[in-house]
Amino acid sequence: MKKIINLKSLLFLTITFILFTPIGTILHEFGHIVVAKSLGYETTLHYGSMNYRNSNLNKKQIKIYNENKITIESNTYFNQKKEYEKGIDQLYINTLLVTIGGPLQTIITGFIGLLILFFRKKKINKSKLKLIDWLAIFLSLFWLRQVFNLLISVISELISPNGSYFGGDEKRISNLLNLWPGTTSVTLGIIGIVIFAFILIKRIPKQLKITFLLSGLLGGTLGFIIWMIILGPILLP
Repeated sequence: MKKIINLKSLLFLTITFILFTPIGTILHEFGHIVVAKSLGYETTLHYGSMNYRNSNLNKKQIKIYNENKITIESNTYFNQKKEYEKGIDQLYINTLLVTIGGPLQTIITGFIGLLILFFRKKKINKSKLKLIDWLAIFLSLFWLRQVFNLLISVISELISPNGSYFGGDEKRISNLLNLWPGTTSVTLGIIGIVIFAFILIKRIPKQLKITFLLSGLLGGTLGFIIWMIILGPILLP
C-alpha cells in the first residue's frame, strides 16, 4: 500500500513554507523601500509594513504651502502656483510607484522561479527534483501572496463587512489608477492560482502532491502566526 503522505517530505516542506513566509513578507516590503529610496524618501521597515517620509519634494511642497496658505486654500493665483500643482501631481505619481513596488517585487521573484523551472524542464523530467528545483518552486510560489491577499480580503468582508471585498496594495493601486477597486486584486489573484495549479500539476511529483498541499497549509499558517503575531512584532516592531 502506497503512502499518501511522506512524513519526511512533509517535515521538510512545512519548515520551508514557514521560513519563506517571513522571507517573502520582508522582500515584499523591500520592494516598496527600494522604490521609495530611489525617489528620495526616508524609509522605515516593520515586520509587515514600511513607512516613507521626508523627501525633498515633500519638504518643498510644505514650504510653498506654508508661504502661500491663504491663496492656496482660496484657490487664487500665486507666483509658485504651477510649481506647487506640478509637485502635487508628482507626489501622486510617487505614491503610486511606491505602492506598486511591493507587488512588483513579488511578481518578479515569482517569474524568476518560473524561468528557472522552464530552463530546467528537461532535467526535471528525467530525474527527481533537486535543491535548485525546489528553490525555483518556492520562488514561483511568491505568487501565492496575491491569492492569499485576495482570499483574506474577501473572507474579512464576509465576516466583518466594511464595504469592500478588496484591500492592501492591490486595492490602493486600482484606486490610484481610477480602476474598479478589485481590478488588480482579481487579476493578480487569478494569475497566482493558475501558476500554483501549473506547479502542482506539472512540477510536483505525483507521490508528493498531497504532502505538498498539506505542508503548504500547515507551513503557511504556522509561518504567518510565528512571524506576524509572535516574532515579527518583537524583531521589527
